[in-house]
Amino acid sequence: MSAEVALELLSGCALHRVTARDSDELLTKMAAAVVENGHGRPSLIDAVRAREQKYPTGLPTPVPSAIPHTDPVHVLHAGLAVATLAKPVVFAQMGGAGEQLAVEIVVLLCITEPGDQVGALQEVLARLGDAAAVAAVTRHDDPATFEVAVRSWLEVDRPAGAAAAS
Repeated sequence: MSAEVALELLSGCALHRVTARDSDELLTKMAAAVVENGHGRPSLIDAVRAREQKYPTGLPTPVPSAIPHTDPVHVLHAGLAVATLAKPVVFAQMGGAGEQLAVEIVVLLCITEPGDQVGALQEVLARLGDAAAVAAVTRHDDPATFEVAVRSWLEVDRPAGAAAAS
């Protein structure tokens, strides 16, 4: 598992205060950013949306979140797309019985190796568990420095030498 690679923000994929009427529109925008920036195949957009319908990814983390993902065949470069929202967007809760969550941050996990999924999800969950750090990202006001703020959040508590291993 190459968590260091999987936790890197994909270039051009930090979306600041996105407006979306629902989770489907938001996932379309996020996956389109991944594709438009050369990190995913065009099939990624429909694949992420379809998987979210079948296997919801909303999580009751301290700041409600979602971690959508799909099969590696749709991904060209491993990493993350991160979106904060202008207003919360409703996602169905992961593993729930139809519970809905008003999500404030979404981390689209793009993996290229099937075996990387569980470890990468655990790493993202650890980042999402830091309520103060996530709140700082979701409240970040300056779109010009948003990508830097997201990268800093993702790098917190990285093991020494992790950057060298990637």
